[in-house]
Amino acid sequence: MQPTGIIFAALDCDVDSIEEWNRWYDLEHVPPNLSMPGVMLGHRYVATPSLHESRRTDAGSPFADGHSVFLTIYTLCVEPSSAFDDMTILRDKLYDGNRMRFPADKKVVREGDVLRLAYALGDPAGTLEAEDVPFVGHTGIVVIQRESHESLDAWYATDWTPRVVALDGVHGVVSYSSVTREGLVLDMVFVEGDAATRLAQLRAAAPLHPDTPLVVEAAWDLIQPLHYPFVDVIRASDLPRTVGE
Repeated sequence: MQPTGIIFAALDCDVDSIEEWNRWYDLEHVPPNLSMPGVMLGHRYVATPSLHESRRTDAGSPFADGHSVFLTIYTLCVEPSSAFDDMTILRDKLYDGNRMRFPADKKVVREGDVLRLAYALGDPAGTLEAEDVPFVGHTGIVVIQRESHESLDAWYATDWTPRVVALDGVHGVVSYSSVTREGLVLDMVFVEGDAATRLAQLRAAAPLHPDTPLVVEAAWDLIQPLHYPFVDVIRASDLPRTVGE
């Protein structure tokens, strides 16, 4: 089955519960979602304080002011809207069955979207076809969320994306269009190595079009399940301490 799109969520939790929340997410939240028909893959990501420092956002964006430390991305192989509807039904069942037990007031979804795959391109030194790219190995991602514009979208597909995948440490680019918000695009770059370094290289060698209506350009590290080396550095940082900040 071929990938069709993603469910994308940017999240935060209170820092005093960061380990508890991540363990709950890995052990109790992700597995039921991955067991659903049409969900092929689930990955989680974290932005450490140094990655927040390199972040560019629109004023008022859900990614600004130290928010959206975590991402969850589910890769789909069915109509994205249908998968989201099924996931919503599952969420209600989990609540009814007392299986969503992490305190609701200590976590928040800052941004959630359902997106359809538009195009994908892999590293030209490799052999991946477009349908393979969403599954390529990586240690981090760069995400560009931007408002769509016909001429700019063509430039991103034919000019920017080929330059990005030619960079060292970049293994693929996938572009998605929002199902829920017309005119919103999300470009995802799969990288290996230090995500902040890759973002800086991308900005130098393949900068965004100067006319891009940007929501966010930012990097996150891939989270290995049950491995949270980022906890202490986040707790010691000046990122928001609670989801209400």
